Amino acid sequence: MPLETSYRSTEAVLSFVDEVFATPERARALVGETGEIPHHTAARQGQPGAVELWPLFVDEAPPERDAWTDPVDQEGTASARKRMAQTLALEIKRQVESGAVVFDKSGSARPCGYGDFLILVRRRDATFEEIIRALKADGAPVAGADRLKLSQHIVFDDLKALARFALFPGDDLTVAEVLRGPFCDVDEDSLFDLAGLKDRKGLWRELKRRAGERPEWGGARDLLRAARDARDLDPFGFFSRLLNRVDATGQSGRARILTRLGREAEEAIDETLNQVLAAEGRGGTDLETCLALLEAADVEVKRELEGPRGEVRVMTVHGAKGLEAPVVILPDTTMKAKAQGPSLMPVATESGEAWLMCPGSSKEDCPASADARAAREARVGDESLRLLYVALTRARDRVIVMGRGSKRAPEAGDWWSVIEETFDRLGDQVRELDGGVRRYGADPDSLPAAVAAAQMRAETPDWAHTNPPRDAAARFASPSQMQEQKRIPAPSPLARGEGPGAGLGRFRRGDLIHRLLERLPDLPSPDRPDAARRMLARERDLTDDQRAEMIAAAFGVLDDARFAPVFGPGSRAEVALTGTAPDLPSGVSISGRIDRLVVTPQRVLVVDFKSNRPAPDWAEDADPAYILQMAIYAAVLRRLYPDRAVEAALVWTDGPKLMAVPQDLMDAALENAR
Repeated sequence: MPLETSYRSTEAVLSFVDEVFATPERARALVGETGEIPHHTAARQGQPGAVELWPLFVDEAPPERDAWTDPVDQEGTASARKRMAQTLALEIKRQVESGAVVFDKSGSARPCGYGDFLILVRRRDATFEEIIRALKADGAPVAGADRLKLSQHIVFDDLKALARFALFPGDDLTVAEVLRGPFCDVDEDSLFDLAGLKDRKGLWRELKRRAGERPEWGGARDLLRAARDARDLDPFGFFSRLLNRVDATGQSGRARILTRLGREAEEAIDETLNQVLAAEGRGGTDLETCLALLEAADVEVKRELEGPRGEVRVMTVHGAKGLEAPVVILPDTTMKAKAQGPSLMPVATESGEAWLMCPGSSKEDCPASADARAAREARVGDESLRLLYVALTRARDRVIVMGRGSKRAPEAGDWWSVIEETFDRLGDQVRELDGGVRRYGADPDSLPAAVAAAQMRAETPDWAHTNPPRDAAARFASPSQMQEQKRIPAPSPLARGEGPGAGLGRFRRGDLIHRLLERLPDLPSPDRPDAARRMLARERDLTDDQRAEMIAAAFGVLDDARFAPVFGPGSRAEVALTGTAPDLPSGVSISGRIDRLVVTPQRVLVVDFKSNRPAPDWAEDADPAYILQMAIYAAVLRRLYPDRAVEAALVWTDGPKLMAVPQDLMDAALENAR
């Protein structure tokens, strides 16, 4: 049973589609050899619509390039592609500013906005990029590409360059990449001035030496110092710190990227951070390993462009299946689909279908290979016409057809030629407008934005102005930050310190010991010493004594029989925990990571490693923040394991000591936190 009534498009758009496919050759692409020529009936009777055909934009002779630095493959301002994209952007702006009428799904007229335009192309090629560039240059909000190829996105490259510099500051090319990226204000001339006089020690050394000469050099030096200082963080912490770091101009790293590259770069930033987290889950918990995993990544993200966003959408016809828009623009119409594929083609024989190896050139065809080649070209042509049908029927109210070409006549069989031939057959029903534009259908009315706003204004209910209850949404907190830890006096800058750990910050030493305790238990005992030495060998600023002291602290725990249950069967390292419990403050959910979790049929043991020195002898003398942290973990785990005893313990690497945390201490800590 044919479904001929359309509830999407206006009568003018549907009658034009019927006319395009009125010939038997084109109808075959939709209904096959035996089907009837399609005919559509519009449910939207009486609402005006139109189809416009714009003249081809023809390439002009490019001007001579005089400067030797001009790129040889850059299109000039006179190129047909660039002029078409600029004209398209201006036409969208004109319709929005004039209030050209479109109709919503209820049938009410309103002025169009940028979100009412859908631009469909055949491929994501130079035309696709030029259209997005022209829309941005004209100030139009653009949703960006419908697919995000992260590994080819400049944001991905800029963030990787920061990581490479943090690890290898002597690489001049990487330093130059960062300086010319969105995080810095160093232009090409400024970079040449900086690099032209550098000594053999490298660009980073020269930047530090001459940072005071220009403001942009000083800002770049501060950024690169921050990157070096953050290299010992976990990879997600490294990128997050640099993206959220506010520089002397008051801008964060994220804001600088969005200022340089536009709003759609935010999705590339967020997806890069997602990939960093995924890399950490695959073993890239240090910056160097994570960077290697990112370099090998080939990530493509499909973006959802459906729904009201107030932005122009640019996408391929394939990606637009199932979508719609009041105004559809087709700028990529002069590319004829070409039959490409293997030389092995199917041919019909008396005994059935066979395969024939056809020559590379049609000039060498025999009758059988010529028939096979023609059949393949017919299939490709039919698929192209089906795509044209999809593109035309995405429009609710209007279709605008554009194209670019050479001074020669368009190639027969491309979309622009098919639509031009349809306009010719419609004869007197087509009107000629200024600039050679041809229109089939009614002229769009204009509706001032102020009038439309008055029509669409609705009274908001009282509840929309009432703040939600404080406990209506969960407040997430890290267990280690629920209570401010005791203030540790800063060491005197004149103090030299004693022992092999002198010169390291307490957090740096603790992080490295934690890393050893996280990874070594999963290795066979004979392999652990070599693995520990390899891990700390990556920390190039450590002395041999410092490495030996941290390895000794880690093995003091691993080799102690008292700690065997912590690393035995049923134990796991770095376990993420998110949830809430009745004993927590009202409305609070926690999100944290447990250093070591042991789950057996009878009990659950949650363990956290601490590297403070000197370690306390009694749980009552430990930092109250540590006791609260363990109490929160235990409270949430009791909800997960209601039939098992839940215990908490602190492992101090100084000693080492295994310190059980009494339940009464944890109860008191939770009571104080409420």
